[in-house]
Amino acid sequence: MITELRSIPLSPEMRAPQTAPLLEVDRLKAYYKTQMFGVDREVRAVDDISLKVNRNEIYGLAGESSSGKSSLIKTIAGAIRPPLRVVEGSVRFNFKDGERDIYKLSPQELSAIRWSHLSYIMQGSMSVLNPVRRIKHAFVDFALPHVNAKGADFTSLVERHLKRVHLDPAVLQAYPHELSGGMRQRVTIALATVCGPEFIIADEPTTALDVIVQKGVLLMLREIQQELRSSVLFVTHDMAVHANLTDRLGIMYAGRLVEEGRTRDLFKRPLHPYTAHLISSLPRIGDEAPKKGLEGSPPSLANPPPGCRFHPRCPLAIDICRLEAPPMMEILPGHRAACHVAQADPTRVETVG
Repeated sequence: MITELRSIPLSPEMRAPQTAPLLEVDRLKAYYKTQMFGVDREVRAVDDISLKVNRNEIYGLAGESSSGKSSLIKTIAGAIRPPLRVVEGSVRFNFKDGERDIYKLSPQELSAIRWSHLSYIMQGSMSVLNPVRRIKHAFVDFALPHVNAKGADFTSLVERHLKRVHLDPAVLQAYPHELSGGMRQRVTIALATVCGPEFIIADEPTTALDVIVQKGVLLMLREIQQELRSSVLFVTHDMAVHANLTDRLGIMYAGRLVEEGRTRDLFKRPLHPYTAHLISSLPRIGDEAPKKGLEGSPPSLANPPPGCRFHPRCPLAIDICRLEAPPMMEILPGHRAACHVAQADPTRVETVG
């Protein structure tokens, strides 16, 4: 388990949100729509999600595989391709130079804000880096169009940034296969941050790294976030990472956001049975009790069940759960959950897990 990331001190002003959140997602719906042999099929990967990310904070997004996390961040980044389509809702960024509704931008306007305002750390470093080109070419392709530097000045800028992320500038002359997994991941983080973006989307950047390398990458990401004063949307299914890195946490299940609040509040007192199961699955030193798995499997997003989508697996489900989808409501200060049971009696969720 990753530990002690919070040892990096944060000044109070860095965590105090300004008036307008940097990101506002409102009633967002994005579905995969296909038609084959005259049959229309709709997969509701992102179904009515609203959230906000404040300035200078790390917002975590968790949930099991196929919960819709990757589809949501692609939609937020404006990086969707058919058959994924935005059906409803909006994604607004309040950048320092003005507000942008990302789905009202032209392709040229969207290209202009990428990397300089909005960047994306992708899940697999080898998916980003061209295996037959040296690392320096990746920086030219990604960063050169967005910085006011050319030639030797651009090279100097990149080298200074590499030192900032604890990489020797000599890696610019290397091919991806000559670097370790941790070094490649640091390169992808350097690519995403070299232009000083205001908002960074990190899609499971520590997947497939061993725990020691993982800790180093997370520490580096926190340092960069503090130095740039950026906001980060950090996506991973690893709850231990969220516990140590993120300021606030959103939990996704079957295409919907089911709980959101300060990370420490969610771990101390989860208000949704699904969150309680995720937290109870974490190993604890000295705990030798057997872990109970969650029965059943996630529903098909092409044909989700009526009511709460978690009710077929929920030990606390009542009649209304099978009939009506629970609204996302603030149950405790700054702590929202979409659960009929928790909205009626939050203490009942404490018995789960």
